[in-house]
Amino acid sequence: MRNFKTQFVCGLSVAAVAMAGSAHAQDSTDQQSTGGLSEIVVTAQKQAQNLQDVPISVTAVTGDMLEEQQINSVADLANSVPNVQINTFSNSPDSAVFTIRGIGVNDADPYVGTTVSVVVDGVVVGVNTAALLSLFDIDRVEVLRGPQGTLFGANTTGGVINVVTRQPTGEFGGDVQLSYGNYGQIEANAAINFPLGENLSGKISVLHNEMDGYFRNYADGKSIGSRNITSLRGYLKYATGDYDATMIGEYVRSRNGSQTGVLIAGPGELFYTPGETTDPFSFYRGLSSDQPDANDRDTYSVTLTQNLDTSIGTLTSITNYREYDGDLFSDDDATTRILLQTRRNTNHHQFSQELRNLVNLTDTTRLIVGAFYFQQKYFLDQAGKLDGFLPGLGQPQTQDQKNWSISGFAQVYQELTPSLTLQAGIRYSHEKTEATSTTANSINPSGVSQFDDPIIPESLLVASGEKAWNNVGYKVGLDWQATDDVLLYGYYARGFKSGGFTGRIAVAEDIGPFNPEKLDTIEVGAKADLLDRHLRLNLSAFFNKYNDMQVVQNITYPSGANSASIANAGKAETKGFELEVTAVPVEGLRLNGAIAYLDAKYKEYDTFVLDPGSGGLVPISYAGNSLMNSPEWNGSMGVNWKGSVGPGTLNANAQYTYTSSKFTSYTNFPVERVGSIELVNASLSWGPDDAGWTIGVWGRNLTDEKYFNQKLSLAGIGTLASLGAPRTYGAELRYSF
Repeated sequence: MRNFKTQFVCGLSVAAVAMAGSAHAQDSTDQQSTGGLSEIVVTAQKQAQNLQDVPISVTAVTGDMLEEQQINSVADLANSVPNVQINTFSNSPDSAVFTIRGIGVNDADPYVGTTVSVVVDGVVVGVNTAALLSLFDIDRVEVLRGPQGTLFGANTTGGVINVVTRQPTGEFGGDVQLSYGNYGQIEANAAINFPLGENLSGKISVLHNEMDGYFRNYADGKSIGSRNITSLRGYLKYATGDYDATMIGEYVRSRNGSQTGVLIAGPGELFYTPGETTDPFSFYRGLSSDQPDANDRDTYSVTLTQNLDTSIGTLTSITNYREYDGDLFSDDDATTRILLQTRRNTNHHQFSQELRNLVNLTDTTRLIVGAFYFQQKYFLDQAGKLDGFLPGLGQPQTQDQKNWSISGFAQVYQELTPSLTLQAGIRYSHEKTEATSTTANSINPSGVSQFDDPIIPESLLVASGEKAWNNVGYKVGLDWQATDDVLLYGYYARGFKSGGFTGRIAVAEDIGPFNPEKLDTIEVGAKADLLDRHLRLNLSAFFNKYNDMQVVQNITYPSGANSASIANAGKAETKGFELEVTAVPVEGLRLNGAIAYLDAKYKEYDTFVLDPGSGGLVPISYAGNSLMNSPEWNGSMGVNWKGSVGPGTLNANAQYTYTSSKFTSYTNFPVERVGSIELVNASLSWGPDDAGWTIGVWGRNLTDEKYFNQKLSLAGIGTLASLGAPRTYGAELRYSF
């Protein structure tokens, strides 16, 4: 690792100097012919700004960059953004695990909440499920690192993934994308804009993605883990004078195969199965004949965004309703035997309303002030087959939770001098959660459990709770525009993650409640566009201090009973830096590189673990352990060249990413260590000038790196794991009109 670190840093530094020299040489001869780096407009602070003027750590990927790099979903950004980890849970493939600067969660159930919020067109997606969005027809993706509680609210202690879709243009036109790849991968996407009158315009986007799956079943050799997702998104925009309104309606239909996590188990572990649990990278796993290969989900969303320019500022209203229904079958033991299987039926809906005003109080004072209301409710009916622990045994569980919050916020930007700005913000939130959780056992006399077996009456356990919390988040910082092209900044901020109640319980005490966790952050940084915008350097350094940290304790008892209780049992500190470099040394050539360092350790973590010998809980401390999904180093290097070839334009793109080893559980067991990951991606496309179409080829993980995404040890049973995608490749046709 030390050699890689040294070589990578030196390589990045030498490249930057070489880029600078090349750019300087062009500047002295023919600057106009080379052009420079284009300005990227972001809304990371809920106002349109040049990325280089935003005094926080942000990585912005434009829609053009997404197309050049063949990034088709949020998951494809994994390993390429500094100090950002994007994974999936081993038993819930459509749920995202976002970890930024060591701050993330380790369970897919809605009650666990989020530390990194996904925001789509100004709307917070309340749960991790369905957060791995398709990125066709996207204007940009902004990754905000560090707590964003003042402007974005609770559950943003790690940061925010801000996705902005392309809005109606008011002119007739469209885009079509057709792609075919190995594993039967087909993508067929289209977007069309159309005018509906002088002040009214519309747009429709249709996205379809399907594939056969990377895995095959030990039982019959057939492909499993298929994907079949269709999305329909419609826009209606009205604009006149100082007022505009946009309504977006979306429906997503997913008919996927069940999860394809694998089980690693050896002799002496309960689920050890010769020939099926010792070779995870064979991309074979078991799927029992009684278990459907299904993971179905329907998602509905309606958003109304309104803007009105007035004498007292720009008023913005964002109203949203979102609902999803999911039905997931999961063969968790990953063998052809009937040992541990789950069915999870979920209904979740949320409503949110934000109203804010951006106003220039004076020539030197700018203010954002607003209010936000959020309500969500979900019911999760989970049935478990525990035949591997006792033939015929089952464990039905339910979670029924409702929470709502209301908050008010304000952030002011005060110019102290023409080049020095003070920013200060505060947000007050009131939240309330009501919860009921149940757990029970069932028994099937045949010795083979079914999901609808009647429960054993005396086994039913019901736990309920209700509690409200008041929280205050705040931020204060200074921004110094040292020159027209160099910004220096620093700030202190406090963010928080909401309190709540445990949904998946084994005993009544598991339900809690658990209280909010708090994160204090100090960040300093610099943003520079140098050499007439031919070289861009963005650097940030941070120190985070966690208090009342919520820790999830996922325990499967010898009886098969499972709980994932949360307690405020931890304190932690994380520190590190991110450096991003982009350069255009000559016309048509763009070079980029990034490197990030992270030191993330628990300072206090007192909890209980299962003793495999006795089957009981024993106290333990994990102080000094690394936080989950917190690699010490990660970096990337990329090149993009666009130039004339024959009667058209060739676009070539290549990227290398490196992520050092990490632990994916707080226990830091050696079996839960994920080794370093090196990935190479590339794409090549060509199209005749002014014809509107391009044809290309693409490949991801070209070296066919074998790697784990997540690993979770179940004491005495085995280790659940999810694998990274193997080498994929294909061809693509795009047409714009």
